[in-house]
Amino acid sequence: MKNNTQAFIKAIDRMMIDNKEYFTILRRLKNENNQALKDEVYNDFNLENKDSHFNSLDLFKNLISNHILSCETSYDMDAIILRNISTQLEIEYLQNKMKKEEAIFYCSFSDALTHYGIYRGSKLPSFQFVDFWNILLKMFYVLNLMNNNNYSSRCDDNLLKMQGFDKLSRLVDSVKNINDKLNEELDIIDGCVSFKQGQEERIVSKIEDKMSRLNLFNALRFIFNIYNGDKNKHKIEITLPYKYILNILIKNISNSNHKSNNKKKVCYAIELLTSFISLYQLKEDKFAVAGLSSLNLVEHLTKQVLYSNFYPIYPLKTTTLIDYINNIIQPSIDNDSFISCFGFSLKDLVGFFWFLDKQKDDVICISNENVFKSDLKILELFSVDANVINKNYSTKSSLLKSENLFTMNPVVKYRNMYYIIGFKYFKLNFYNSLLDKIRRSIDGRINSKIGSNIDLFVEKTFFKIQKKHGYKLYSGNYTPPKKENPESDLLIETESDLILIENKNKYLTHASFSGSESNILKDFVLSYVFSQKQLLKHERNLRTYKKIIFTKDQRVGNYNGQNIVKISVSTNNWFNIMINPSAIILPIIKNLRFGVKDDGSDSDFVKANKYLDELNSIIDEFEKNNSLDMPVILNQTVFLPLELLIDKSNDDEFIEILKQLVAVKMNTDNVMNVYDYCKYLIGVRTSAIN
Repeated sequence: MKNNTQAFIKAIDRMMIDNKEYFTILRRLKNENNQALKDEVYNDFNLENKDSHFNSLDLFKNLISNHILSCETSYDMDAIILRNISTQLEIEYLQNKMKKEEAIFYCSFSDALTHYGIYRGSKLPSFQFVDFWNILLKMFYVLNLMNNNNYSSRCDDNLLKMQGFDKLSRLVDSVKNINDKLNEELDIIDGCVSFKQGQEERIVSKIEDKMSRLNLFNALRFIFNIYNGDKNKHKIEITLPYKYILNILIKNISNSNHKSNNKKKVCYAIELLTSFISLYQLKEDKFAVAGLSSLNLVEHLTKQVLYSNFYPIYPLKTTTLIDYINNIIQPSIDNDSFISCFGFSLKDLVGFFWFLDKQKDDVICISNENVFKSDLKILELFSVDANVINKNYSTKSSLLKSENLFTMNPVVKYRNMYYIIGFKYFKLNFYNSLLDKIRRSIDGRINSKIGSNIDLFVEKTFFKIQKKHGYKLYSGNYTPPKKENPESDLLIETESDLILIENKNKYLTHASFSGSESNILKDFVLSYVFSQKQLLKHERNLRTYKKIIFTKDQRVGNYNGQNIVKISVSTNNWFNIMINPSAIILPIIKNLRFGVKDDGSDSDFVKANKYLDELNSIIDEFEKNNSLDMPVILNQTVFLPLELLIDKSNDDEFIEILKQLVAVKMNTDNVMNVYDYCKYLIGVRTSAIN
């Protein structure tokens, strides 16, 4: 792997030697008089000292910018490499490979373009263009010398160890842990762990070997207990990779003799698995979203999707799963065909879920003897043998080739027993698995059929709690404008707010979950962007016409200056992606396009480009209206999973928290956690008042 950091350091060292005498003169002038230094530099670089302010260095910054832009060589290096170099320098400081003063010195060069706001392009000439970089680095040094405000947070010990900003410290600790305990030699190059061929799989295999005598069923219980303890303490920002650890334990059930309950050895294995996943650096710093741009948005979304593969779990009510079955699946299937195919009815399935709900153990064990025939059919349908479950599941790179995943096979068959693991946390695995089995065995079009069921399900959910909260509900087609024949999935009118809800039955594809950047962005556009551009159109109509008439019942929805909240609802939980602030994401994503031709085909990438065009158009329309506060409009929107609406709808604070989720953002892995924290704060506030 190419080591850009070492090439950069060598270039700086060479430049410093070449200019040693000149820099000595400049440093002496700086010690005597800052103005004398500036006069000397401007004279040497043929600049007239016409800066508007004594401390201004704009002319010199422009000189650097012109040097970059006038370069006649090819711009074949990503500018983000300079950021990666700065990251690597901090890592080498943390690893005691470099003194703090050295690391800060070299960072003053790699950070210069962004620190001074000189150049924000995506490409630069590569380091092989020696003359270009010699001049540029020399100007960086001179600029740093003239600058009297050289504060940098690089290598700040307090910041590097502060929770939410300790990403690099955790990486360095994880590398040391793996190297020391598994006798590996991991290298970090340009801020990322550089795995040798087969090293990732070897590391996981070594950890799995250490679990071969452990009672993995009790280890699973131990993990769930850790999660519950952390959740009760609202420890939701930095967590264990629960999903990954659980899947590795499940994968190895058939490989263990389950004799040892040594808690220290269980903790040892958990620590190693946690360190291994930390090597991928999927958890971003607390305010990483503030630095998003068109250059790094896709990388950011990809990290979030991969993070969701390894970290979040969440307990849902059994009523939520049953509501999914009764309201989404049941209306679109023929009961006789279902029973004929699977050997049990949906009523039997609901009864089985209630049975599981009554069990207190997080690892439920059921014998194939003394069990109802229908329940045995259910267990057989959802089970996969422990010998093959999570086959090939191991590393980030193995996600695409993993088979028989626990996600779609929520029952594990082992030695004539059936194990339901973590039912409280993985209830929707049963829903997703059943939907997939219906698609394969009964109705290949079931996914497209349930879209209208979801709309009715959401409307029904809000209708049930309408009296409690005292709002009005509207849905369906409305006018004006007549020519567009717009349709609103749901409009909720309270005393102070209009809440618009748009549902989208779009899932992350297998390729997306495996980390394909283009597919992740495409799926995100087809779900979130589609619903957002629809919601913005509804808001435009409300603001423009003040009054809209719903066709089916001629009821009138009125806009009288209320706050307009927009909620995109997805049947798929996109986890931490749903916490991204819309006011940041929408202005960036509206200008992105996929490199495909619109040949009239119905491909998803062509559709995505069309939706991006429409989003761009409606946002531009809003921006042209000077009377509107565009940041507020873009901020008053949120992306939520259907499971949140169903699971939380009976809470007394439900509507209040929905509106809070527009503004409350946390560095956690699931928007459900944010909801719970808002509820906790309301409870604290209420207790204090009482």
